[in-house]
Order: sequence, then C-alpha cells, then structure tokens
Amino acid sequence: MPAAAAAASRSEEEPAERVGRRGRVAGWRLHLLAPAALTLWLSFRAGGFFAGITGLTAAVLAVALAVYVTVAPRPFAGVSAWGLVSAAGLVAFAAWILISVRWSDAAGRAIIEFDRALLYLLVLVLFGLVGRRAGDLGLLLRWVAFAAAIVAGAALLTRLLPEQLPTGGGVSIERLQFPLTYWNALGMVCVLGLVLNLRLSAAIREPAWARLAGAATIPVLVPTLYFTFSRGAILAAVIGVGLLVLLGPTRGMLSALIAAAPTAIYAGYEAYGADRLAKITFSGAAARPQAHHLLVVVALCVVAALILRALCLLLDRWLRARRAPQVRAPVVLAVAVVVIAAFTGAVATSGVKDRTDPVRGAARQDLRNRLTHFGDRNRIAHWRVEREEFKREPWHGSGAGTFRLVWERERPFGFNVNDGHSLYLETLSELGLPGLLLLLVALLPPLIVAATRLGSPSRHAYAAYLAASLALLAHAAIDWDWETPALFAWFFAASGVVLAARAHSDSPVGGAPRLVRLLAGLACLGLAITPALMAINQGYLNRAVHAFDRGDCRTAIDAALDSAGAFNARADPFEILGYCDTRARNFPLAVRAMEAARRRDPGNWQYSYGLAVAQALNGSDPRPAAALARRQNPLDPLSETLDRRMRAAGTSKRRWFRAAARAEIPRR
Repeated sequence: MPAAAAAASRSEEEPAERVGRRGRVAGWRLHLLAPAALTLWLSFRAGGFFAGITGLTAAVLAVALAVYVTVAPRPFAGVSAWGLVSAAGLVAFAAWILISVRWSDAAGRAIIEFDRALLYLLVLVLFGLVGRRAGDLGLLLRWVAFAAAIVAGAALLTRLLPEQLPTGGGVSIERLQFPLTYWNALGMVCVLGLVLNLRLSAAIREPAWARLAGAATIPVLVPTLYFTFSRGAILAAVIGVGLLVLLGPTRGMLSALIAAAPTAIYAGYEAYGADRLAKITFSGAAARPQAHHLLVVVALCVVAALILRALCLLLDRWLRARRAPQVRAPVVLAVAVVVIAAFTGAVATSGVKDRTDPVRGAARQDLRNRLTHFGDRNRIAHWRVEREEFKREPWHGSGAGTFRLVWERERPFGFNVNDGHSLYLETLSELGLPGLLLLLVALLPPLIVAATRLGSPSRHAYAAYLAASLALLAHAAIDWDWETPALFAWFFAASGVVLAARAHSDSPVGGAPRLVRLLAGLACLGLAITPALMAINQGYLNRAVHAFDRGDCRTAIDAALDSAGAFNARADPFEILGYCDTRARNFPLAVRAMEAARRRDPGNWQYSYGLAVAQALNGSDPRPAAALARRQNPLDPLSETLDRRMRAAGTSKRRWFRAAARAEIPRR
C-alpha cells in the first residue's frame, strides 16, 4: 500500500489500546452486541430459514430502525457514499424481487424472498447509520465469535450426550445439524467461529480474557465442524484461516497457534477415531462410551488451550514491543481471488459419481468415508438446471423463489429440493443478469473498503472480517447459505460498521429536523407491515398443517382461513381448505379453493394435482389439470399416476371419481 494511502488509513483508525480508556468512559457500545444476539436467536430457530422467523425478525428490525431514527440525537451520522451504494444495491435487489411477480405470478414466493432481502437491508442500514468509532469492528467480531462458539458447543453436546439432549428426527440425522437443522449451515457457523476466534486469540491488543476465551473455543469448534461431515465447510475453513494469516499477519498469531493448534488437532483426531459417532446409530448404547470419552477429551483440550494461551501472555508482552508485520494488500487479495476461484472451480468440475458408487454406499454406513469422496451428482444437476434457465430467460429469470418449480419441471432424475445450492447461479436463474448485478453492488463495497484499510492499525479486525466474509461468500457459491440468515446477519451488520462514516462528537453532521426524522420513522414502520403479516400468516399456516396432518379439519379450516386473512397472496392455506372440503364431500367448494391456490402459484404441480382431484370428485373433467400437473413435475410418481388413471378413465365420471378417491395427497 502506498505511503499516502497508509497514512490516510491510520488517520481514520486508532489502535485499540488508545481507545481503551476512552471506550470505558463512553460505554461498551452495547449496540455492537446485537449481531451476536441476532446470530444466536436465528441459529436456535432453524437458522432463520423459515418464512415466519424471517418475517418476525425483519419486522422487529424495522421497528428498531424507526425508533433509532426518531430518538437518536444524530441518527444519520454514519451515512457515507460507499454505504449508500451498498444500501442502494440491496434496495434495488429487493425491488427487483417484487417486480419479478409480473412474470412468475407467484407473489407468495416473491414476498418470502423479499422479506429476507429486507432483513439484510435493515441490518446493514441500522449499523451503517451509527457513526463508526475506532475499535467498533473488532468489538462486533468479538461477540459474534463467541456466539458462533456457543452454537457449536450446544451442537456438539447433542452428539456427545444424546440421551440427555435428544434433538428428535429429521433428514440425515447422522450428520450434526442442531440447532440450524442443516449440517452445512452448522459447518459454516463453525468456520466463522474458527476464523473470528483465532483472530481474537491472536490480537494482542485485545484484553487477556478475550484472548484466553478465543483460544478455548477452538478445540470445541473443530470436532463440531468434523461431525457435520460438510466437505464444503471444511474447505471454507481452510480458505478462511489461510486468508486470516495472509491478510492480517499479527504478532500474536504465534501465541494463538501454540495454544490452538495442538489442542484442536488432538480433539479432531479423537473425534475421527470415534467411529461409532459417525453412524446413524450414534445415540445407541454401543456408541455411548466413545461419546463420553470424547466429551472428556474435548473438555481437557479446552483446559489445555487455556493454560497454553495463559502462558503465552508472557510471550505477547515481548511481541508487543516488536514491529508488526506488514501486508501487501493487492498481492494478497489477488491470491485470495485465485484461491476462491480454484475452490469453486474444483467443486463445480469435480467428478460426478453414480448413485450406486460403492463409496457412496460406504459413506452411508460410515460418514468418515464421504470426506474423501468428491463430486455430487445432485448438486451439479441443480447448477445445470439453473444455467439452462438463465439461458432461456437471461434478463429476468423465472421469478423470485421459483427454482423449486423449475427443478421439478426440468430435473433429470427424481430428487426433491427447494433451493439451488448456489447464491449466484440461483440468482441468475430466478432474477436474471440484473438480479446478480444488483446483488454484487450490495456485496462488494464493504469488501473493497475493508481491503483499503488493511494497512491501518486496526488491520487485524478488517483482515478477520475479509477472511470470514470471503469464506462465507465462497461457500455460498455451492450451497444455500443466503437462505439462512443466521449466516449472513453478522456479515451485513459488520459491513454496516465498515461502511459507516467516522463519528465526530463535535460535528453537527448526522442531525436532521424533527419532521424529517418523524417521517423517516413512519416509513420504517411501514416496512414492518409485510414481514409482520407474513409471520402471522406462517403461524396460522403451521397450525393448519399440523391439524390437517392429524385429521382435525375443523381446526385446520379455521387456521387456514386466519392464515389467508392475514396474508392473502400465498397458495398454501387454500390447498388445505380444498383437501378439507373434499373430506367433507363439499366438492364444488373444494374446486374453488384449489383454483384459488393455483391462481396464486400457477407453476406448482401440487395445486394442479389438487385441482384435478377436486374436479374429478365434483364430476367435471380433471384431465387437463392432471396433464398439467404431470408436465410441471413429470418424474413425480403421484402426478404420473393421476394423469395415467384420468386418461384411462376416458369420459366416465364414475371412473374419475374412483381414481381421485384413490389419489394420495402430496407431502408438504
């Protein structure tokens, strides 16, 4: 970095010890705890994946922003040019999601995607409006590091103490997934924890207790990451830790590695040796001795890491007097781009194994085998379908939230999936080239600004931010991390801090007339309406689904009507009403309910299927709807069977009725 640029960066940031006394006087900057709290809240609610939690969180954030702009003395002190660019990118991205309803005719799906983008926008704006003080980014990352460690520790305990902490059933329960309910998402939480806690342990300007705590978490994070058996997350961890060392070489890294490396390696080695914990029978009596042994090993490794890091505090005193190593940011960032490109390219071009591959069969018996098995037939098929959809509609895609519909129509084999396992390809598929460009406008400015500050005294915090962010964004290229707000909420909060203008206590900048602040607050409250209605809608819908599954149609109808009343754009409540009406033999009403469902989501085969069933029971011709359901999902056995039976029935209403009476209800 040129001398002038380095001097400018140093003028913007102050060393942490210079801020220490001033920070104690000014307070703890408690708002910097919010990203960690948000990460914990979302992590223990399935990562925030489901529409109800996303809507509720976005609504609360909108209210918080309204309160802030109304009562804060200088609510716009952090506004900066780069911050406006990033926020404008997210605003335009969210608007493009809503506009996509014009060609998808699936407003309910678009609103779910909009609420998620709105959540990220609100987090970015909340932290971007607050004037940035020296040390803010480091404090925010410190608490996020601890939050990730708490999530990982809770997850690991469910594997080592399954009899005391059962987590219930689910898909692929042999892979550690609690509390996010998805193993790859939990793996990325561990990656973020590893990068941020290693930085915390290595930052000799951090308080001693923070360095000790950072070192103690790493022997917990490594075995937790291992038990997710997430190859992508493990590779992302290599990227993140490697970038941290390259971008932010610190005098305390030696001390951190002395404490973390041997203890984490030994904990990981013992976890790998616990073969019975790598099988679906991990909660059985036969696996219990290994689980209890590993619990003791991890606890001892934590204690050992604390002791080693405490002893290295003496080394820190000597290192503090040494000159800090410098980083050549352009060279290192070029290396980072090459590494991330190699990572995504290796995954995308890895060999595709057949489903009957003996390695796959062995992996199902012992998950350790999958760590050396590369290639994923399903995921590569997702990417090919996304690519072909982008080629068909390069300027607007299929519409927000519609990948599942495209996949069901175009998939080469029978495998069900909701998301495309790639933020960038799925965006191209659903929103076209404009959608991807707007997304990049939102994501790139904080990375660019952070890179320009790698020569400042706070470079270690910026290096940690870049390392964790680039690892996350690289992994998002091969998985649906974007749909898990627990993984991205901290990123947008930290990005807001990075982009915020410096705070000046004696500057009038950031103030606003009372009327302007009041109007801004009312506008923010207006943003809370849609996600709040979605949260209410989802709550009633969940009640309706549970009642329907247990055969209680009276409760299901009441809840479905309440759900539709709260938010009328979603098709799901009308499908439940339709099936309940068929059970009550009110077939004309069932037809109207299924038609209402299909109008709200015309590309979904389930609603065409349900309409065909209702029409057959009502005595009207079901064959067009049944044929449409099969075209929309040709490989599903239910759509194929219904279409075949209806065509075989000819024009016989009695045979239509018998075929519909035997039809199964699609699983939700």
